[in-house]
Amino acid sequence: MGYELWISPNTGIRRKGTTFKELQSIFIDKITTKFIFEPIFSCKLSDESTHVKEALEFREFDIVGVINDNNQIIGFAERLELNGGPIEQFIKQIVMSYVISDSTPISKLLNVLAERSFAFVINENHIDGIVTRADVNKPIVRIYLFGIISLFELHLNFWIIAYHENESWKEKLNDKRLDEANKIFNMRKGQNEELSVLECIQLCDKKTILKSTNDFIEQFEFSKIQFERLLNDIETIRNELAHSQNSIISNIEWSVFVKTISEAEYFLIRSEKIVEDKANI
Repeated sequence: MGYELWISPNTGIRRKGTTFKELQSIFIDKITTKFIFEPIFSCKLSDESTHVKEALEFREFDIVGVINDNNQIIGFAERLELNGGPIEQFIKQIVMSYVISDSTPISKLLNVLAERSFAFVINENHIDGIVTRADVNKPIVRIYLFGIISLFELHLNFWIIAYHENESWKEKLNDKRLDEANKIFNMRKGQNEELSVLECIQLCDKKTILKSTNDFIEQFEFSKIQFERLLNDIETIRNELAHSQNSIISNIEWSVFVKTISEAEYFLIRSEKIVEDKANI
């Protein structure tokens, strides 16, 4: 499978629904923080902090909003700091860097949460809720991440084919890995005559092939160590998504998670440009 997946070989027209920009536009124009944030649990200035802490622990929340007599949020407190006395002793001011709009795209929310573990969500000039790193586990965000990783793997397949004619990539895998790929191929083939053995190898195999493909490494300005790290981290995220774990970030640090998705997005944008240029030659 070459660039025909993205570009029609007959018309030269880009096939709809195959670009990273199209995937991202869905999550910019239509799917926003509005769909994943939670109403913020709140208390009064005079409430006893130990009682509030118990309520937060029961709900598994870390942040509590603090409201005035008009039920307006005027600050917040953190569960770990509550150790007795009225809440007003622990109140913190909500600064603008802690506030985002409910129209913030999911694709940008990850970077927002890279700087802090939560953000207050504003709607119509008042704080309407809170979004945290845990919210990336919700189905909408999982779909976005799975789309990125699926496109990423398709582009890896393209570059393996581009640099290894006549399935010469097989020479870079040991017999055990090839046998495993052939077993999967024979199980999945059925009536699918277009299925290839390449589509049956694992992400770790693609890493092995392309890491030792110097032209690929040079074209995308990777170091071999950097490329291996990126593929390892993507595989971790992909496995968490595929296995429907309750938390897709439990086995990876948040900073690494955000960096990995950002690097995958950058690779896709650059790869798509090269693919399109090749198709127009």
